[in-house]
Amino acid sequence: MTDIQRPYSFFILLILIFFGLYGIFRFRKINKSLGIANLMNNFHENRLFRRFKVSILLRTSFRFLACVSAVFAFAGIYWGTKTVAVQKSGDAVAFVFDISWSMNAKDAPGDLTRLDAARQYAWKLLDRMEGTSASVILAKGDGMIAVPLTDDRSSIDSILESLSPSLMTAAGSSIGRGILSAMQSFPKNMSQNGRVWVFTDGDETDGTLGSALEEAARVGIPVTMIGFGTAAPVEITAGDGVTKVKTFLNAEKMIDAASAAGKKSLLPHPRLSSDNSISYVAADSEGSAYVLLNQLSSKKVSGESFEVQKISHHRLFIFFAIMFYIFSFVVSEVELGFRFNPKKTAVLGLFALMPLFSSCRSEKFSVLNGVFNWYQKKYQSATACFLRSYNEARSEEDKVLADYCSYNLAATYIMQEEFDAALNRLEQVSPDADSGLKSAVLYNTGIIASRRGDFSLAREYFKKAVLADPSNVNAKINLEFAQQQVESQTAKSAEKEMNAASVEKSTSALESAVFNLIQQEEKERWKKLQSNKKDSSVVDY
Repeated sequence: MTDIQRPYSFFILLILIFFGLYGIFRFRKINKSLGIANLMNNFHENRLFRRFKVSILLRTSFRFLACVSAVFAFAGIYWGTKTVAVQKSGDAVAFVFDISWSMNAKDAPGDLTRLDAARQYAWKLLDRMEGTSASVILAKGDGMIAVPLTDDRSSIDSILESLSPSLMTAAGSSIGRGILSAMQSFPKNMSQNGRVWVFTDGDETDGTLGSALEEAARVGIPVTMIGFGTAAPVEITAGDGVTKVKTFLNAEKMIDAASAAGKKSLLPHPRLSSDNSISYVAADSEGSAYVLLNQLSSKKVSGESFEVQKISHHRLFIFFAIMFYIFSFVVSEVELGFRFNPKKTAVLGLFALMPLFSSCRSEKFSVLNGVFNWYQKKYQSATACFLRSYNEARSEEDKVLADYCSYNLAATYIMQEEFDAALNRLEQVSPDADSGLKSAVLYNTGIIASRRGDFSLAREYFKKAVLADPSNVNAKINLEFAQQQVESQTAKSAEKEMNAASVEKSTSALESAVFNLIQQEEKERWKKLQSNKKDSSVVDY
């Protein structure tokens, strides 16, 4: 399937065609004038004149083709697909609810309807999906995004409470359109792992389920269908409120559709686990919720995944534009000058053939491209380049390149503050790596520790980095900084202890003074009491 980013750029071709026709018109007039002069002079039996005409035609044609190629490059033409390894953080799940009338059948456990059971099941899943974004799509005769991708649980709960076939007026049942709408709910170039969960009984009227699953497999979005109901037919009332129809859980149909779509997936199957494919699970089967929750990246160690992306061919058209433009000079040099200039032609030919003799390996070029993207702060693109090179290096057993790819991935993750993923990558660097790379690995590990506030640990790693490579100036600077932070923290801790001791001392002195004051007052009060008693006894007597 061909995709064009800027189709309006093809209007430039109309201008080129106009100038091309104008050039032909001018050439015919010049040709006629030169032809008369040529007949009068009879230059070398017209050979020079014919060569002149051919060179002009070739030069004009090549330059016209160069302009057309430049327009195609600017248009941004995509065709074909490729699998790209990317680093994803977090998950995004699109909940697709089949709200057709067949979901009102009461054959779910607890004497619930299929739709009620789907609602309860979704709530149980959401309770265990903290930090996962979700969207809600309603599927009936069409697909509708009821709640866009959000982290707001209240908006999702409100739509789940009101699930009913009456929410949509579209007739029939179209699970496939619901899946396609779910795919549209994911933003382009999303940084999360997107997947679709479909709550349905498999009963559809338009037969679009298979094609929708194949489209999801083609673009690399995993889909899991959760079946509700039983295989035994249940009689329900259709949407007109009169007609009685029988419905049942069509699990076999969904399993077959999932199997057929999975075969057309463009993702690398050796790396593809069961939770990243097109699959089906029965809601009442044991451990079905565990299967779904285990698909989330938060339940896994690695956040790496694969995307199917369309292939851009703008570089190919730029190459053609340059080649055609060079050829226009070559034919001019050979023909228009009436003699062959070997030096100039050789230089032009060398520039034209340089791309064909490039010895740069694709994975090394990908590393350079990743570094370029890293310095432009395009960390997602840099991650994709480094992962692609790392996988190719591992397959070719190139340990050196794999080590450098792991280090570059760690540096990219640090910039995105994904410190756990960065540490995992730094641990993958071989202990036999050269001293410079070892020092860089230890230095980045110290950076992670310092960003987490553990300056004592950071100081130790910076020391090791300096020992591994004494020329690592950055490690020396950060070692001094970490040492200052450790001393500062130690001084602050000692100051707190001293303040606490002085407070305790002053508190004890204050308590002693208060006690003495109370004791003195008690003595004075006792003396007065004794004096009063003596006086009163004399009077009584």
